[in-house]
Amino acid sequence: MRGLAEYIMRGRKEATLVVAIAAAIPLLFWFSAAALALVILRRGLSEAMPVLVWGILPALAWAMVGDLTPLLVIAGAGAMAVLLRQRSDWAPVLIVAVPLGIAYALALLAVLDEPLQQLATQIREMLPDMLSGMSGDLDEADRAQLEALLVPLLAGLMGAVHMLMALVSLMIGRSWQARLYNPGGFRQEFHQLRLSPLVAVGLLALTLIGPQWSELAMVSPIASVPLLLAGIALIHGIVGLRGLGTAWLVAMYVMFAFVAQLIYPLIMFLAFVDSLFDFRSRMRPAGPSGDDDSNSQG
Repeated sequence: MRGLAEYIMRGRKEATLVVAIAAAIPLLFWFSAAALALVILRRGLSEAMPVLVWGILPALAWAMVGDLTPLLVIAGAGAMAVLLRQRSDWAPVLIVAVPLGIAYALALLAVLDEPLQQLATQIREMLPDMLSGMSGDLDEADRAQLEALLVPLLAGLMGAVHMLMALVSLMIGRSWQARLYNPGGFRQEFHQLRLSPLVAVGLLALTLIGPQWSELAMVSPIASVPLLLAGIALIHGIVGLRGLGTAWLVAMYVMFAFVAQLIYPLIMFLAFVDSLFDFRSRMRPAGPSGDDDSNSQG
């Protein structure tokens, strides 16, 4: 990947070529978004604007045939790259990602309303079997409320997935930038990622309470993503501080792949508790922090 990153940074022509071709190839939109983020992070939006325009054109073509994903991910990663370049802090980026994810959900709901309705209908038909194993049966009012939440929740899940793809693309672009110009810089930034208590409380409340109302159901899965990433950053940071090795991280990701329904809320809860107590500061040895200036990546 380093060789590709070096090629992208050779000049505007090379960057434009990579961003546009990757955007045009199915399932490579994330690479286009990461390459665009790299250019914006290093050279700024004004220098990256021609690259952005040529990268957006294939994404617009995909959108015209019904696939919004390339356009949403590329545009979102580019927008968040501008903010990250200005602030050199991941916490504001995660906060901004929430309204971005809501915008994604609304756009996908508008374009994919009929498929979402069909999927919701299929889920409604399966609900009796899905709920049969519960200790108590839902009454008609509760079941009607649950069915009314299906479409907003599905749209919110799709928005959250697109939001996560844009964030991951931005992280890839930032890691390329660090590898080329500031080795270890992205690792340090990510290990220090921590949400403020107020933000963590708000996100957790939206995640837990949102499904109770159809107006907020769409927001619930979207609000969980910043907590998830902050929790993963916490685990990476602790492993780094303790020198535990990558085996612990591999085990976490393997568990996440197989028992996500258990690991996801646990990681979110860890991020919430860390926002209150800042575990990494308590574990860090006393003395000079030795933190590098993260702006050197820009």
